[in-house]
Amino acid sequence: MSVLHQRLRRGAIAVVAAGAVVATPVAPAHAVSDVHVLVSFDESAGQNPEGIALDRRGDVFVSVSPLGDVWKIPPRSTTPQPFGHVDGIVPGRDFGLLGLAIDVFGNVYGAVQSADPAANGVWRFDRRTGAATRLPGTQAIGIANGLAFDHGGNLYVTDSAAGAIWRIPWGGSASVWLRDPALTGNGSLNLGVPLGVNGIAFRNRVLAVTNTERHTVLSIPLRDPGDMQMVATLAGNPDGVAMDVHGNAYVAINLQNRVSRVSPAGSVRIIASGDPLDFPSSVAFGTSHGRHRTLFGVDFSIGEQFGLPPGSGPSVYTIDVGIPGVPVP
Repeated sequence: MSVLHQRLRRGAIAVVAAGAVVATPVAPAHAVSDVHVLVSFDESAGQNPEGIALDRRGDVFVSVSPLGDVWKIPPRSTTPQPFGHVDGIVPGRDFGLLGLAIDVFGNVYGAVQSADPAANGVWRFDRRTGAATRLPGTQAIGIANGLAFDHGGNLYVTDSAAGAIWRIPWGGSASVWLRDPALTGNGSLNLGVPLGVNGIAFRNRVLAVTNTERHTVLSIPLRDPGDMQMVATLAGNPDGVAMDVHGNAYVAINLQNRVSRVSPAGSVRIIASGDPLDFPSSVAFGTSHGRHRTLFGVDFSIGEQFGLPPGSGPSVYTIDVGIPGVPVP
């Protein structure tokens, strides 16, 4: 059994949240002046955020993976407020509460992986009360990870374990929409579970997805998912992804402490690297006035589990990327 597998068995990286884990050393960190920490969290209290989403008003929602919590950060605030919760997540056993998305009405959706069958699946948190309701059929998803809506109200869910994408029609039940070898993990992380398709984002009837173990960014047209194209192969294991109006994909790359921009033609540019990035896992564009060119992200901050020196800690950060993001559906 490898060292990484032993760590997984002990629960040390069970909160990796199906994120991008690599077995290669990280390049030396370089300070980046345009990364601003908006909110810092208390890692000693299990406050490790994995997912992020913003509503039309500019409210920032984060998933605190090990705790099964969704927290809300109102515009112009740096104080998180409790918003929603899912019972049945055990730190050290489950990946927990992962990716987030928001529907046209402002309800928040969260992906949960738990060994408890009553908790596993995709949950909707009421926009007013935060009350949690599991979507039908989602309990069968292996590792529900990334979430994205299209303009028709369909919710797409990456299943990192099965190498599949599920679709949940508005008001309907979840079913497998696409299963393909390009979406599967290849076991290269040696974690005892494959970590394939992960992050997902929607733009112009096309889904952009990342594959953690295969290091790839893929483009999938909704009308013909069989016409999937590989956009780029990255020097690192990608996690969450967001899209700008020009079709560039912004990808969080965990242990390298990087955020990279991938053009539609496949060229890759690092836009942020090093402190204060600390195992970045998810990214999303700002939605309120004056923030459309701002990329929001979360630092999951678990690099110490892989022998890296302590980083800046878990946080919500922002980067001005100079290009507006795709408006939320």
